[in-house]
Amino acid sequence: MFRSLSEKTNWRAVILGWAVAIATGIVLNLLFEAAHVLLFGGEALDAANLTTAVVTISLISGFLAHFAGGYVAGRRARVFGGLHGMMVAVLGFVFVVVAVAVVSAILIATAGIVLIERGIPFPAMTLGFAGGALLASLALLIFNLLGGFFGGKLGEWERGPVGTSGGAPRTPSE
Repeated sequence: MFRSLSEKTNWRAVILGWAVAIATGIVLNLLFEAAHVLLFGGEALDAANLTTAVVTISLISGFLAHFAGGYVAGRRARVFGGLHGMMVAVLGFVFVVVAVAVVSAILIATAGIVLIERGIPFPAMTLGFAGGALLASLALLIFNLLGGFFGGKLGEWERGPVGTSGGAPRTPSE
């Protein structure tokens, strides 16, 4: 199963789609946060304070960002667009999990010695995922996968050379 999946996957298209998803996600998060502050007043949203607004904005911007990244991956690959779009979301998820694990290991390795020497107990290691945060993260992953799938399908659906807007290539007489 994994061999056929690997043979069907154009990894350059997936990495390009992932880069587009990151850039789109950054822009969308900034726009949504600015709109939230302008429309509702008050302070900017904070990821440390998990509210409905933070989760909603994360779900919408994640879906749209992975839709754009999936579209680019599906368009670039030209076949199996849904697969390529979902792989954009999977690559992003794997990157985040590895980054959190590496940063946590570095913090424990460096600051752990100081904390143990001073007698400060370590909290239970959950990597920040407990209760509502875990459910919000799983919902975000599902929305990202759906966004990537639909974007990839749309990108695959458009035919023609990648440098054009779709359709049949023009002949020199046209």
